[in-house]
This record gives sequence, C-alpha cells and structure tokens, in this order.
Amino acid sequence: MGAIGVGGRGTYDLEAFLREPDVQVVAICDVQRSRRERAGELVERAHGAGCAATRDFREVLGRPDLDAVLLAPGDRWHGVMAILAMRAGKDVFCEKPSTMSVEEGRQLVETAAQYGRIF
Repeated sequence: MGAIGVGGRGTYDLEAFLREPDVQVVAICDVQRSRRERAGELVERAHGAGCAATRDFREVLGRPDLDAVLLAPGDRWHGVMAILAMRAGKDVFCEKPSTMSVEEGRQLVETAAQYGRIF
C-alpha cells in the first residue's frame, strides 16, 4: 500500500492501516518534508523497515508493487488522484469529500467500473 497525503487525517488513517497484519506500506507521499519524515517513522516502527518517501504522488501511483493507496491530500485533489490511481491499477481508500462536483463523481464511478477497481 501507498499513502498520499499524511497530514493530520492522513496520519490517523495511516496508523489504522499499519495495525492491520495484512497491510504493508511501501511508499508515502506528502509535499511537506516533516510529514513525510513523521510518516516514515511510523512505518518503520510498524514494519521494522522504512519505506520510500516522495513529494510527487505520481511516483507512488507508478509503483508496480502497490495494490492500493490511501488518499488524504487537500480536498480538491481527492477525485483527480483517485481517478489517476484507479487508471494505474490501484484500489483506493479516500477521505471525504470524494469529489468536488457531481460530474467528477460520475467520472470516478465510471473509472472504477472501467478498470475494475475498488473505491
């Protein structure tokens, strides 16, 4: 799993996923270095090993070793990143709001169906 957006809510969600025995976080992303470093420490404590860290979400979505991503960036990015993640073959856990408009919501649902992804 990868985590994109590890501020307050993203860190809360990340900690919940790290408690699951069948989840291994291998990449984290946030534009703020301090958030990336804090999230990396959480992953290292949970798994006994670190993970990749980047400020560019596209690097996370391009990883072939990810099945799913946690999305908790700024609100206006949720829909866009979710659609891009599903196009990249990832399942998505996303914080609300999922999208910023009805049209974007329709695109998200259509993308999930087209690519057979879980949102």
